[in-house]
Amino acid sequence: MHRGGRRKGTRAWLLFQPRLLPLLFLFRTPVDELMAHVAGPPRGPIVLLRPLATLALLFVVMWLTSQVATASYEDGRLSILVGFVLLAASAAGALASAVGLPRLTGFILVGIAAGPSLLGLLPESAVGDLRLIDSFALALIAMLAGGELQMDTLRPQARVIVTTTLVVTAVVWTGMFAAVLAVSPLVPFLAELPLKGTVAVALLLGIWSANSSPDLTVAVIEERRAKGELVDVILGVTIVKDVVVIVLFTLTLALVAPLLDPTASFSSHELLVLAREVGGALLLGAGMGWAFSQYLGGDETDPRSPFATFLFAYLLVVLAAELHVELLLAGVSAGFVIENLSAAGDRMIEGIRSVAVVIFAFFFAIAGASLDLEAVARFGFVALLLLVARIALTRWATIKGASLAGAPPLIRKRAWQGLVSQGGVSLGLILMIQGKFPELGAGVVALAMAIVLGNILGGPILLGRALAAGGSSAQGSEAPE
Repeated sequence: MHRGGRRKGTRAWLLFQPRLLPLLFLFRTPVDELMAHVAGPPRGPIVLLRPLATLALLFVVMWLTSQVATASYEDGRLSILVGFVLLAASAAGALASAVGLPRLTGFILVGIAAGPSLLGLLPESAVGDLRLIDSFALALIAMLAGGELQMDTLRPQARVIVTTTLVVTAVVWTGMFAAVLAVSPLVPFLAELPLKGTVAVALLLGIWSANSSPDLTVAVIEERRAKGELVDVILGVTIVKDVVVIVLFTLTLALVAPLLDPTASFSSHELLVLAREVGGALLLGAGMGWAFSQYLGGDETDPRSPFATFLFAYLLVVLAAELHVELLLAGVSAGFVIENLSAAGDRMIEGIRSVAVVIFAFFFAIAGASLDLEAVARFGFVALLLLVARIALTRWATIKGASLAGAPPLIRKRAWQGLVSQGGVSLGLILMIQGKFPELGAGVVALAMAIVLGNILGGPILLGRALAAGGSSAQGSEAPE
């Protein structure tokens, strides 16, 4: 499964182009720090006015640039757009933080505003070009997620993580299957299908709904520097469930093919493809992670240049694209191995954290620009019903699973709030339906986009509330509201 549905071979070839290599250095200069030096410390109403004025100015400058651009503008368009995305997302993140929201909510909103669905400052072709750097950011985020999975802290929570993962996956899949069947008469493309076709789509959307977003989860946790049992469980369940859902979704897609296309039949080739994409990703990440851990050495080794980590992530992107394996899983596997095998793994994680604001700003702004707002207009009411159903099922299943595993009160009460987000993997899964069933896929993608919009905006806010309730070192007892 390849995020964004882009041409696989072409993407890997483009990543080798020399003009893209200098863009890696952009991740070495945190934009928020740069703006802070220019603007000085905010006071009073300036906390809101300064980032708002900066954001408006950036949009105006970008619009004027696009209006007066000549033919030569195309040659430098990628660099200009990267600069605009980073600066505008940074200002929007500061504005979101000032009103008590996670910074990445501002990143996503600025992407939506500048994207093809609204102002068009980032046209669809430009979003496609920027996905080349977007994949690099995803690799770093995945490595950061894997680096957070430390065996010493996960081992005591293994029972809670496994039990909660299984219960949430089963309950959400079953419940959302029933919910999609219930609302199908309200969805034109589902109402036109025979019953077996509707059942097939409901099965796919059911398991798809069980997916959570590791990228969004890591971003909020890193922003708040949160630690403790609650964080370990949320991150562990999110990543383990991500692997489980990818496997089950791919199997379901192969099994229901005959229900949607009478000429199709299940083939063992689908299982081989699945084993290659999932198993190959884990092996690739683990192998590269082991090699990089040897390069990092131990605590007594001289510190390595942070740029080595960026080159490692860059190589991971290229190899994942060439081998057609899942980049997110490869990155998580690499980060996990590096953190747990190398005594210097913490230095790698801290190196990524030092530029995390830039990585998140770019990644989530492009994610916002990729959302189709027309889908909300078409399926807004039905999407709202399914969104509420998914949140309710996730909440009940998480509480039930955590209770069965004997989790502390804080985890039973709050962990569900960290499992609502959906992001890049969710979009990638749904695009697989469009690739396999083009005639049906457009409607499914539109409906899923409308659901994802609510999850991608509301999920981080819910997770932020959970972390705030648990404190910075949630250790299993309920903290005051």
